[in-house]
Amino acid sequence: MGAYVNLILIRDSDDGVCTMGVLTLDKLSLYTIERPWIADLTKKPGGLAGRSCVPVGTYDLVLHDSEAHPETWALVNPNLGVTHWGPSQRSAVLIHPANVVAELRGCIAPGLIRGVRQVQRSRDAMAKLKAMLPWVNGHTIDIMGPT
Repeated sequence: MGAYVNLILIRDSDDGVCTMGVLTLDKLSLYTIERPWIADLTKKPGGLAGRSCVPVGTYDLVLHDSEAHPETWALVNPNLGVTHWGPSQRSAVLIHPANVVAELRGCIAPGLIRGVRQVQRSRDAMAKLKAMLPWVNGHTIDIMGPT
């Protein structure tokens, strides 16, 4: 596997409560949970901040390291209103562990098991992702599917 990696997230359902999908990287497949799509009524492209998943598109993954979410990645696509640290419509949209949508504010959570409106073993899934995705800038993620 080269230094830079492109992840693929295919969203397969959005029931208005949560968005579920499958994240792939090489031979690794993980389930995902996100907030449902909620359009921003002011016609900004990124969806409703803190309450919506981000729109479909291609995002750069940039390094994010905080006490709450150490050594993870933030999605960045200024054309879609998503940056790492403002000013923008959406900022700090991360890939991080979580099991249910209530634990997310617009981020993406991976899991090893898909349940009804949840993923399970999210920390284990994040560990598998980190083992395969070098913690460097330059990776991308293509998000496809509903929304």
